[in-house]
Amino acid sequence: MEYKCSVCQEKVEGDLLLYINHTESHIIEHIKSKHPDWAEENGLCSKCEEYYRKQLKGEGL
Repeated sequence: MEYKCSVCQEKVEGDLLLYINHTESHIIEHIKSKHPDWAEENGLCSKCEEYYRKQLKGEGL
């Protein structure tokens, strides 16, 4: 199945990642700071998830 990532707007094959675990709240907050209209219920593609996870590690958070 094909989806459109609500963060980068790219079409991706397979499932979108959904954040439902409180331990991922730091990533959610970081994404929302860059994309205020994004809601975690919309999910995001694995490429975006990896990008934001790496950004947080680079910032020392």
